[in-house]
Amino acid sequence: MSSLQNTHLAAFGVEMAPCVITSQSIEERMESTWNSLGIPQGQIEQLTGVRERRWWPEKTSISEMSARAASKALQHAGMNIGDVDRIIYAGVCREGFEPATACAVADHLGANSTVELHDLSNACLGAMDGVVLASDAISTGRHQVTLVVCCESAREIVEIACQKMENNPGMDQFTRSLATWTGGSGAAAILLVSGAISDKGPLFLGSGHGSDASMHRLCRWGVEEVPESPHRADRREYMETDAIGVLRYGVQLGLKTWDRFLSQLNWTSGDIDRTICHQVGSAHREEILPALGLTAEQDFITYPYLGNIGTVSIPMTAALAQERGFLTEGQKVAFLGIGSGLVCRMLAWEWRGNV
Repeated sequence: MSSLQNTHLAAFGVEMAPCVITSQSIEERMESTWNSLGIPQGQIEQLTGVRERRWWPEKTSISEMSARAASKALQHAGMNIGDVDRIIYAGVCREGFEPATACAVADHLGANSTVELHDLSNACLGAMDGVVLASDAISTGRHQVTLVVCCESAREIVEIACQKMENNPGMDQFTRSLATWTGGSGAAAILLVSGAISDKGPLFLGSGHGSDASMHRLCRWGVEEVPESPHRADRREYMETDAIGVLRYGVQLGLKTWDRFLSQLNWTSGDIDRTICHQVGSAHREEILPALGLTAEQDFITYPYLGNIGTVSIPMTAALAQERGFLTEGQKVAFLGIGSGLVCRMLAWEWRGNV
């Protein structure tokens, strides 16, 4: 029997959305509603720490932006699409119910017919779960090179949340929509390879996970009936979040998962040099880091200027952290995420090289 292979992160690829949207501009769009409720200007940034976010132009292709990020990862690693034997699309946003968006990504990239293609869905943790699935197959030799790709687009759902606030003004609607207004757009790719191919990139050490399914109603994004429409088939997109509940129960879940994660790795909080967390906002960061025994100095953030980009947040934040010298050779690095469900995923790396 052949020995298990290590999994290495060969490269990141990121595609930044070009349109910068400030929190001030979102509030100005709803100025009359804001004023009627007595809400001071600047509340989105004050409550979330998100000053601005980026959006795609209207009608941007999710699969095309994912393919652009994937191409950058391949180029950086000195590889081509012919080397890839699996593509996992892990974004929340998709181009339809079927086929898998991974198929459209593969078509843009010019992948051959032997590449395994599928989508993976787990709220904001999709890309992290993709890493775990890819590593499982790489370790046994079933695959050697896997692309985990994701793309999110927040323009449409933020517009809908603004319309709902204007049509049904009230503090309850404000509270349910606050998290939606932080949404940003972007695309990212994570190129993972077997140690038999290359051992130059960060070494994947393991993962931890947890869940609290009783809290699956706290944050929902989907479609609903249009009450005012006479046609039962009419549907519209919606997103609603109990931000206080997600914070409270998310931190509880994070603590339980953290303890198991450290135990599996034989680590303590003091062993960790750097963290890359899901970019929810300032309130979550201020709660979760001290609860886990971590400091702000260990953590790299992008939410003030990129907002919450769902599945894209962690890989894009990690790529920028490395680019700016925050992640360096020999560090123990933890990727930490809590998503709607509630679900939690943590990844451990020994950082090597420049990806």
